[in-house]
Amino acid sequence: MSLKSTFFYLLLACLGTLVSCNEDLYIEPVQLTTIRGRVLYSPTQQPLGNATVRLTPGNRIVATDSSGLFRFDSVITGTYTIQASKTGYGTEVATVETSVRTSPLITLLLRNDQALNRPPSTPTLVAPAQNSTGQPNSLILRWKATDPNRDSLTYQVQLFRSGSVTPTATFANLKVDTLVLNGLDYNTTYLWQVVITDGTNSVNGPVWSFQTGTYPEFSYLFARRMNGQFQIFGATASGTETQLTRQGSNWRPIVSPNRQKVAFISNSATDLHLFVMNLDGSQRQQVTTVPIAGLLPTDLSFCWSPDGTQLLYPSNDRLYAVRTDGTGLRAVAQAGSGRVWAGCDWVSSRIVARSTGTSFYDNELQVMNADGSAPRMFYARRTARVGNPVLSITGQQVLFTADVADFQNEEGRQLDSRLHSFDLNRNTLTELSVVNLQTSKVAGTNDLDPRFSPNGASLIFTNTDNTGQGVRSVYTSDVNGANRKLILSQAEMPYWR
Repeated sequence: MSLKSTFFYLLLACLGTLVSCNEDLYIEPVQLTTIRGRVLYSPTQQPLGNATVRLTPGNRIVATDSSGLFRFDSVITGTYTIQASKTGYGTEVATVETSVRTSPLITLLLRNDQALNRPPSTPTLVAPAQNSTGQPNSLILRWKATDPNRDSLTYQVQLFRSGSVTPTATFANLKVDTLVLNGLDYNTTYLWQVVITDGTNSVNGPVWSFQTGTYPEFSYLFARRMNGQFQIFGATASGTETQLTRQGSNWRPIVSPNRQKVAFISNSATDLHLFVMNLDGSQRQQVTTVPIAGLLPTDLSFCWSPDGTQLLYPSNDRLYAVRTDGTGLRAVAQAGSGRVWAGCDWVSSRIVARSTGTSFYDNELQVMNADGSAPRMFYARRTARVGNPVLSITGQQVLFTADVADFQNEEGRQLDSRLHSFDLNRNTLTELSVVNLQTSKVAGTNDLDPRFSPNGASLIFTNTDNTGQGVRSVYTSDVNGANRKLILSQAEMPYWR
């Protein structure tokens, strides 16, 4: 072989080798992308920070920031599984397929891990003690409970009367472990149970019980204005108060001669009627069928018969008597022409009554026999407000109020209403409200609705400022009006039992 041929073949061999080497060294380019996303709490869509996010294959792990965001950079394009988890929550998994042209935002929603939530503890009793007796009719229920997960607890309390399967009251969505109870009945056993929930689990507490004390001996009864209505209360000598009425508006409580019943005016039957109830507010019953009526509803008054079997009351131009069971209605007296009755009182064989004309300021006081005969007017004011009269124990003295200012306006305002006493035997009038002394009536106020104490030695009455907007309070005094003493605030129309 010639040298020229040999060189040719060697050149071909080298070229072949070079071609072979170029094919072995070729590598497909690596394509990278980014995977990003967020982790949210499913019920509220709020971000979950510090959640663990795992990317597989590759087993790369990152934590979400405070905005719930995560990011994996320099991820080779392909299909991946993303898993998000957080202590106290479940695990959520998603699959994503990546490419160089897209960087998807993945959202993973986590829920509470119910399996990890432990229920609250069973509530334990704090107060009142189990099976305790003599409890007041207003008290605070207290209990304790804890939650191992430190979840916020919500309470529901059910209150039952003993022997009843229907709750007397249910108190739901309580956020504290105490409950104030008011207006409980006296001498009654109550059962109560607490149900606790942490939002996932509920726990029923044991049934606890307590008994309220016996009914207190009320020294006074009075009316109080509440939410645009009147309600009747009883009060002990020490000042403990109990609300006795709740249905409709109720006022002018007057105790029976035997001190065991209370009669009052109520609008719960739409028209104004007289009702009778026990001293604890129970066994309330309507007495009248013909309404009590006059010029001004809150100005009306009535009375018991001396033996406690009847009620005497005004109904426009008639004075009616009716038995306390609602039977035996009869007319006792007729008012004069153009006049209506406003109030009355009855002691022994004597009745005293007030009538008005077409104005608040036209007033007459009359005395008559128990059958309505022999009426006699003993006091008249044609230009001033006068209150309803009441008789002393002997029936000799008449106690009432009258405005000495002789002021008049459309609202019937009084400027200086004072206590007065009239002696029916001597026909003498005595003013009892002394002004500007330390223990007497304050100038610019009105004395209203006076009554005698049970022994006749003292008076009880309402005092308020003469604007009609001030607080009404109940005072006592000597029978001559001296030595006033405040006994009840936000109270009016008192009766001294």
